Amino acid sequence: MQPGTEKLRGKAERALAAAQAALEAGAADVAAGRAFYAILNAAKARLNEHGQRLRTHARIAAAYAALPAIAAAPAQALADALALRRELAADADGLSYDDAARLVSTASEFVAAALTHGADA
Repeated sequence: MQPGTEKLRGKAERALAAAQAALEAGAADVAAGRAFYAILNAAKARLNEHGQRLRTHARIAAAYAALPAIAAAPAQALADALALRRELAADADGLSYDDAARLVSTASEFVAAALTHGADA
């Protein structure tokens, strides 16, 4: 395992746990935010295993899309999470509970798959 990967994996797992807890508490916007960071940090962990340490969201998404595809952790899920984050920043009404629940579910699958595959995929 590359230096830094374990830290990113931990961040992804903690963000996912926080997203699930926020969803259970009915805090849809908090759940969505944490789910986004779970996906982002899982992608960064996988990229780190490939020797890439990127900082900006756009570069992370582009580099992740260039990696071999993982069915349960597709690059499109990361792109969709980034787009949703931009939408939420511009929308004062926030996110519905159902939309947040879908994002948390996506994050759960994404994190599990991305962290399992690491550099193997």
